[in-house]
Amino acid sequence: MVLLNFWATWCGPCKILTPWLVDLQNQYRPQGLEIIGIALDEDASQAEIAEFADKLRVNYMVLIGNEKMAEAYGGVPAMPDTFFIGRDGKIVDSLVGLKGKGELEDSIGKALAARPERSAVTDGPKAHN
Repeated sequence: MVLLNFWATWCGPCKILTPWLVDLQNQYRPQGLEIIGIALDEDASQAEIAEFADKLRVNYMVLIGNEKMAEAYGGVPAMPDTFFIGRDGKIVDSLVGLKGKGELEDSIGKALAARPERSAVTDGPKAHN
């Protein structure tokens, strides 16, 4: 499952959330969690974004996003904006703004538990009892 987090270097709540994401990546990666951070800084350079990530010891992939990417997820009304995407590629949950670490873990649990839809084409015939 993927936790997709839109953030920016100027975002105060993002500076609180990022260390939690580092911890959650360490804790849940063995269960299949992959975190991707999308920096939506209009004015920050790649070097400034990299410095921010290094300073906070980010241990997950960081990409530089744009408005078009944010719009693909329905827009980003506030940052941080976090999406929890299940193994089937569907958004299971989302959190706008800074929430508690427990809420993040609850949403990760939902996304990890979400099962891809089964189909007769990929799963073959099912036995009937």
